[in-house]
Amino acid sequence: MRILLTSDLHLGMKFAGYPTIQSTLSEARFACLERIVAIANTEACEALVIAGDLFERVGVARRDIQRAGAILEGFAGRLVAVLPGNHDYVAPGDGLWPTFKESCPDAVLVLDRARPYPLSHYDIDACLYPGPCTSKHAEANAIGWVRAETKDHAVRHHIGIAHGSLAGFSPDMDGRYYPMTPEELRDAGVDAWLLGHTHVAFPASPSPTDRIFCAGTPEPDGLDCTGEGGAWILDFDQTPAIGARMVRTGAYRFRDDAERITGSGDLERIEQSYVHDDARRTVLRLRLSGRVDRETLAGIGSFATRLAPRVLHLDLRSDEVREQLTAEGIDAEYPTGSFPHTLLSRLAAAEDLEALEIAHDLLRETRG
Repeated sequence: MRILLTSDLHLGMKFAGYPTIQSTLSEARFACLERIVAIANTEACEALVIAGDLFERVGVARRDIQRAGAILEGFAGRLVAVLPGNHDYVAPGDGLWPTFKESCPDAVLVLDRARPYPLSHYDIDACLYPGPCTSKHAEANAIGWVRAETKDHAVRHHIGIAHGSLAGFSPDMDGRYYPMTPEELRDAGVDAWLLGHTHVAFPASPSPTDRIFCAGTPEPDGLDCTGEGGAWILDFDQTPAIGARMVRTGAYRFRDDAERITGSGDLERIEQSYVHDDARRTVLRLRLSGRVDRETLAGIGSFATRLAPRVLHLDLRSDEVREQLTAEGIDAEYPTGSFPHTLLSRLAAAEDLEALEIAHDLLRETRG
């Protein structure tokens, strides 16, 4: 049995913080789902598992729900299993999952109840044990029932599917996102766990003994997502080992880069580092710092003008770039013989650049 595991597509995400490319990034998530289906077909996967947060929120637009169903109809395998996550949780009276079920073919199964799901109806020799989310936040996970559940030994593969934080891997300091530990996952009595929620893939380098897999987000959605976006291809017929390999699914990249510059040569170097095709699909926040001469400082604006067309979106922050004081600059800013002029001139002559920078900053603050 071969499964493609993905999660956290967050269809319907608005990207309000990026108004100029908002529609591009929103549309990219649907394009990513189309790529996932195509990859699963190429890889001859029997099942496609979405471990939560297929949608960004419970109140996602009906057209987005229907569009997702139409895309999943293109899967050529036997089953698409979709788990409600903490963003698209099961809410009584809400129309998300009823609408989704109406929009999908019979081969799409919504795992919206905490119970075993035997897959014999889909000609798959397996049983799924899901932990669907019923709210956005929860201090207890949704998998406690699995350990107590009697497993049907006539079924070859027993697979748990859950959405939430994993201790030692996921950032969840307050324990508000359905927290799980590797120990309780291993003690649940299933062959493997397929997880969603954390937007980074786990494990980083799979081994034959791994039984816990998190796909991460398939399409990066923010500056905290530094990867390319991917999905797991999992082969369960290599018992007792599980064959696992990551396939790339993302099209866009988010980068938060920091560069310390000392002159115009550094700006040229930075500019050249974004002369490649991937740069045109990159949302870039570039933070510059350092002390430079007046000419370089004045050239940062033109540098930004040249760099912006080379990336999808540029957020340049240069407030930490300051002018490097020279004797000429001191003469121009302070009267000869004044205390500031004397102090800064002596520090410059002594080449104590750190003290010079601190003194200059303090003097400017004093002047207001």
